[in-house]
Amino acid sequence: MITTYLSALMLTAAGLDGAAAADFDRPALLQLAPADVQADIAASGRHILVVRHAYKISPDCNGMECPLSEAGEAMVTRLSGLLGEAPVDRAYASAACRTRLTAAAGHAEVVAHQAVDGYAADCTPGATIERQRSAAFAEARDGDARWTLAGEHSNTSCLWLAEFAGVAAAETAGCEEGRLPETAYGDIYWLYQSGGDWQLTVLPGAFSVEAE
Repeated sequence: MITTYLSALMLTAAGLDGAAAADFDRPALLQLAPADVQADIAASGRHILVVRHAYKISPDCNGMECPLSEAGEAMVTRLSGLLGEAPVDRAYASAACRTRLTAAAGHAEVVAHQAVDGYAADCTPGATIERQRSAAFAEARDGDARWTLAGEHSNTSCLWLAEFAGVAAAETAGCEEGRLPETAYGDIYWLYQSGGDWQLTVLPGAFSVEAE
């Protein structure tokens, strides 16, 4: 199942009332969800938030050590505000600095995995990392964490969506060519369990800021 973002002006028309939304542990995030799935999201006990890394210091900076730009740091601050003060239960990211810095918005220790299986380069020049993304998948699927945050790249974000919600849902969310569109920054891809299955809804531009 894949749903798309509706205007915030429509949230109260078919979604939760203000009091019910306030009872949710991350109300600012829930208010951005489409009204027709807010109740299902609020009833779910398992959530995985997948985000593409925030803006990097320059578009042509692609090394593992590439940091975020000032606009990217502002995006992380905005994401952190949406998540609230309570730390997520698990935070994962590829080994690149930009994905780790983005996942730090979850106020929890970020556990890194290889950016691509078999590519052991780490954020710190000369360092290596052996953990693979499949370990994060297994922990997110089989563990009991209520809130998981994953910081990834345009292509590896799609791996999370396909792994949990299925290829069709990932493609509908924007992964038609196995990667998110180049303009898809600041979107939150919200995976949540409902009826025993993982569902997916997208919050476009949820933590966007103007790129410099």
